[in-house]
Formats: sequence, structure tokens, C-alpha cells
Amino acid sequence: MSAPSPALARLLAKTPARLAVGRSGPRLPTASYLRFLADHGRARDAVFMEVPPATVKKLGLVELATAAGSRATYLREPGLGRTLAPSARARLARCRKRPEVQLIVIDGLSSAAVVAHAGTLLRVLVRELGKRRRRLGTPLFVRHGRVRIQDEIGHVLRPEVCCAIVGERPGLATAASLSAYVIHRPTRASTEPDRTLISNIHDGGVAPAAAARQIADLVDACLAHAASGAALATALAAGTRAR
Repeated sequence: MSAPSPALARLLAKTPARLAVGRSGPRLPTASYLRFLADHGRARDAVFMEVPPATVKKLGLVELATAAGSRATYLREPGLGRTLAPSARARLARCRKRPEVQLIVIDGLSSAAVVAHAGTLLRVLVRELGKRRRRLGTPLFVRHGRVRIQDEIGHVLRPEVCCAIVGERPGLATAASLSAYVIHRPTRASTEPDRTLISNIHDGGVAPAAAARQIADLVDACLAHAASGAALATALAAGTRAR
């Protein structure tokens, strides 16, 4: 395979996408095919693996289980990840009520992302929120959870702002990407447009420490405007026009 042109080389340096991988007859070259298999294997492992209990303990999180009960059940019936198990409801009832900011880590579809990046993200985020004198709730970890589990947790704990840090569906570019879903006063009636999203949190995207500072700024905006999601975007746009 010949060397890429300068323009193509610049493009390849800016994206992990599979571009100009070449071919050997009608097939991929061996090196490209082996890279594909390796990336596909990492993506599968990220979906099927569990976050080790030792990791949850090290992060200082209180663990809650969903109605899924197991990873296999969760993957077959992901909707069960939106509802807490009865034992988790009892544990949640003992957590701090009405905090200013509630932090939740959810394994989602990439436990690998939680293991790789949640520690750095949480450490910097808690420090940033502490500088801003935010009252934090009991930090939580939800096993076999989906984003909307934050609505059920919000219904019980009544935080002003809830940030759910979720392992996102892995791809071939990365198997370890987190996203942060921030919502003002979540309830069981909350919908997707009520959330503001910061995505692609990983070493090749938004670095975890930088994402933590973005989340802290977003929390400030949510509290200042008593809104998140589409309502917050509208409020910020109106403020920009007023200036």
C-alpha cells in the first residue's frame, strides 16, 4: 500500500475512523483485518463484563441493583435497567435527601468505560463542585442500569440537579466511552429533552478531567436557570440575545 497523500494523512491524524485501510485482492489486508477483530473483541468484552465490586468500593459509591438482576438479563431486556430492585429501593431510602447535586455512575453498555475513566472523572468533578460549595448527595453506582434510572432515583432523593455518568454503547473506535446526562429536578415524568448530554468522554475524545470541569459548569448553569436540556438551551440563547 502506497503512502497516503498529505491531505489524507492530515485527515487520518484527526479521526480514528477506518479510512484508506487498503485491500489485498478482494479482501482487507491482514493487518487491517486483525485490528478490526481486536477492536470488535474489546467492544464485546466491554458489553459483557461486570464492573468489579472492588472498583465500586474504591470509588466510594453505594451500589444499587436494578430489576434486571444479572448482566445476561439486562442485555436481553434492557428496559429492566430503568427500574430499581426492591432491595435497592430500601437502600436508596437511607441515602441523603434533597442534595444540591446527586452523582450517579451507571455501568450501562460499557463496564470497561466505568473501570477506565470513572475514577478520574469523579475525583476531578467532586473537587470542582467542592470549590463551588455544592451540597452533594450520597454517591451511587447502579449495576445493570440505563440512563432513565436517574429519574426514579430523583423521584426518591429530590436533588436540584442529577448527573448520571454512564458507560456508552462501545464501537470499533473505542470500547470505553462515558457520557454524562445532567438533569434539573428529575422525576418519573422526565423525558429525554429534559437532559443535557456531554458525550465521548475518553482518552481519544473529551478527556475525563476536562469533562469534569464541563459538567461542573453545566451544573452551575442548571442551578442558575432552574432548567436543563432544551429549556436550558432556550434560556441560554435568550440570555445571549439580550446581551
